[in-house]
Amino acid sequence: MTDLDADVPVPPLPARKKVFWTTDRIVGWSGAAIALIAAFFPWYVFVNEDKFGVEALRQMVSGDAVPPSRTSALDNSSNRAVQRPRVAALPRSEDNLVTGTVPAAEEEATSAEKVPMPDQPFPSAPRDFRLLKVIKDQAMIEDATGIYVVHKGDVLPDRTKVAGLEKRSGKWVLVTDTGAAYSAAED
Repeated sequence: MTDLDADVPVPPLPARKKVFWTTDRIVGWSGAAIALIAAFFPWYVFVNEDKFGVEALRQMVSGDAVPPSRTSALDNSSNRAVQRPRVAALPRSEDNLVTGTVPAAEEEATSAEKVPMPDQPFPSAPRDFRLLKVIKDQAMIEDATGIYVVHKGDVLPDRTKVAGLEKRSGKWVLVTDTGAAYSAAED
């Protein structure tokens, strides 16, 4: 059986009304708008160099006041240009204030002779140490906090300085600036 054989003719389907705002069109137009904005923004930056230039960036980073724009504001009542008041510039963050003076070389020598400098005290009590080994003008010492290698002129844990390393009676001896001698442990 076919449609031509039917006793009652079948009416055609009603025409669908086209909807303009479909999801595809919304996404497409949004993409086109973003593309236009992306194409226009570099020109906007180029035309408004006073807002986006290197000087404006330096002022933003340093915190200095931004100078007024090159354009003037319009007074709506009389349609004439009104000059904006200039903003007073804030002091730069890196001002050149002198915070101290350095005496001249001759003043330093005379002032050092007048007032003797007191010795700086160490924060903790002197520690005992022992000499472990001497190799090539270096001495290995041990105290309660660890093992150290010292040279001539270094400060020791008992707050003396190494004056020298000598061999006495076949044993190495560490001599301090106070004259104390520490002998090495047996090899």
